[in-house]
Amino acid sequence: MKSASQEAKNYLKSFEDWNLIYSRRKISNLANPIEHQQAKYELVERRTVVSAVNQIDPSSAIILECRFIKKYSTQKTIEQLARHDITITVGNFYHRQRKALLLAYEFMPKSHTKIVK
Repeated sequence: MKSASQEAKNYLKSFEDWNLIYSRRKISNLANPIEHQQAKYELVERRTVVSAVNQIDPSSAIILECRFIKKYSTQKTIEQLARHDITITVGNFYHRQRKALLLAYEFMPKSHTKIVK
C-alpha cells in the first residue's frame, strides 16, 4: 500500500504528463478535443491543490510548486524559499517536503486518494 505522501507525490508529478497532453492540442489539429479538455481539467485541479495548501502554509506551497509543477531541483527549490525569506537546510528540506505532500493529500480529490484513513 502506498503512503499518503507517495500518493500526493505521484498525483502532483503527473502534472507534467497532463501538460504534454494539453500542449499537443496547440501544435496539432489531430489531437483529441475530449482528451485536451480532460488535460486542462487535470492541470487546473493540481494547481488548485497547491493554492489550497498555500492558504494554510505558503512554504509548503512553494515546495510543491517548485518540486512537482516546475520540476526544480532540491537546491533550486531551497533558493526559491530563500527568496521568500524562508530559510531551511538541505537536511530539513525532505521533512518539509513530506509535510507539504501530506497537506496536498488532504486537498486532493477523493477519486485520487486510495489510502484508508
